Amino acid sequence: MKIEMDLKFLLEMLQEYSIITEDLKDLICNRREYYQSLFENTHKKEPFVTELLVFICERESFPIEEEQIFKIIAARAGCDYLVIDPLKIDSQLAVKTISPKYGLVNRVMPLYKEGEDIVLAMADPFRIDIIDQLSSTSGCNIVPVVSSPADIDRVVSDIFGFKKSIKAAAKDFSRETLNNLEQLTDLGKAKSMDDKHIINAVDYMLKYAIEQEASDIHIEPKRDETHIRFRLDGILHTIYSFPFEAHLPFVSRLKMLARMDIAEKRRPQDGRIKVVMETGTEVELRASTVPVVNGEKMVLRLLESGSFVKKIEDIGFTHEQQDIFYDSLKRGYGMVLVTGPTGSGKSTTLYSTLKKLSTPENNIISIEDPIEIVIEEVNQMGVNVKAGITFSSALRHILRQDPDVVMIGEIRDRETAGNAVQAALTGHLVLSTLHTNDTASTIERLSDLGVEPYLIAGVINSIVAQRLVRKVCPFCSFKRNMTEEEKITLHLPTENEYEIRDSEGCVRCRYTGYKGRTAIIEIMKITSKMRSLISSGSTIEEIKNNAVMDGMVTLRESAIKKLADGVSTFNEIVKALYYE
Repeated sequence: MKIEMDLKFLLEMLQEYSIITEDLKDLICNRREYYQSLFENTHKKEPFVTELLVFICERESFPIEEEQIFKIIAARAGCDYLVIDPLKIDSQLAVKTISPKYGLVNRVMPLYKEGEDIVLAMADPFRIDIIDQLSSTSGCNIVPVVSSPADIDRVVSDIFGFKKSIKAAAKDFSRETLNNLEQLTDLGKAKSMDDKHIINAVDYMLKYAIEQEASDIHIEPKRDETHIRFRLDGILHTIYSFPFEAHLPFVSRLKMLARMDIAEKRRPQDGRIKVVMETGTEVELRASTVPVVNGEKMVLRLLESGSFVKKIEDIGFTHEQQDIFYDSLKRGYGMVLVTGPTGSGKSTTLYSTLKKLSTPENNIISIEDPIEIVIEEVNQMGVNVKAGITFSSALRHILRQDPDVVMIGEIRDRETAGNAVQAALTGHLVLSTLHTNDTASTIERLSDLGVEPYLIAGVINSIVAQRLVRKVCPFCSFKRNMTEEEKITLHLPTENEYEIRDSEGCVRCRYTGYKGRTAIIEIMKITSKMRSLISSGSTIEEIKNNAVMDGMVTLRESAIKKLADGVSTFNEIVKALYYE
């Protein structure tokens, strides 16, 4: 027997929980047909009962949270309420269990298996007929959970849209025999890249990656299939796997968008793609390919300006560090260096600083390899070795362009270091990066690149060293006391009690326990005493000790403060500081 949740049943349930009054219930029932017609004209679709109720309540100035409604429905049905995490869906299970039409009509979506049970997201958990039907066809016990109909519609469209497109594409393309690099020369025989299935599949993937706020997309060919992985908050997650037959046209479509040579598969290539979302948001992607054993591996880095360009105070600086950083920028000349290993957020700090400095009074020029984010207010120049444009040669030319601020993507060699120092000495503010572990070792690195100590002392305004750590999820975090072993690891007194935060994982953080990232920062202010030490060729230890005496917060202290403030967890702090 089919039992379906209707508006009357839902209203009685909400009245029982004192969410609505008797008068409001009667008003909604009386105006149902009018509001249903208005909803269909507005949204061009038939509303699910909960969508209709929220729509009516908004129009009657009685706003109600749809999430609150679903929690009550779940409680009445004796099951859990779940916000669907697309990254946790077993897409292979989903496409085997239901058809896309079945999912959209009945608002259901198989999510994953727990043992031998299939967890099924349902907008209406009272549809026992659906549970019985899917249990019979799948041969598994069905465990229902309540989810939003909008969430279900979205994941059904995304999962089945991608799978359908990639499956159709795989049928259209015969498998190329790819067992070693020598055979890559024979791969220029793909069918037309206008193939609609491949276009759809690529569009689904890019849209999904942007919605999930991925920083990178990895497309990796294996022996029998291709894996797509997204990097989220610094961690890679496998999102899709599809037949190897579709790998060549899939990558070729992306290469075409990135204006790469589709026929060239033996050499690495670089390119760029710009995507415009339905909301009007523009996202740039930097594409890179390399030949590997089973084909071409492609990595796309998403360069959405909202994640790369932040307010300085949102990067991770404390108030005191922020004041030191601002003071070093206000001088209008000299050099500000940002250091740290790859992936430590140096580019974000530099772009955010350029954005802050970009005023009508400033002429800002940058030399980058490659240009990651296009900032309208900045005159950006890309390194092109074939054309003879290197950091060093470009720097000589742009100094004739009357710049106020010069940003050099990275100081890599002796010539670039020398030209950067000369630019800073002649009245320009120079921003750049170096690969060093902390602020003090940056002085030694510049010296190794041939810059005289007295010149280093004369041009440096400040040095920022940083690392990125994941922030603890605010929705599932909890307080706990540090263990004795953890205190010993961080060299803290074992007799003291320290309260920190940890997390257990929830749907909002994809069960990772983390949501977002922040920087731990060490900033060295170059005082007159520090300049004397640098000029006299003092050791790294002497320079660092003097900076600490002047009040510098070291990376270790900055990390422990993030831990004490409940921003991050012990494991993240240890990883960032390279403790064994």
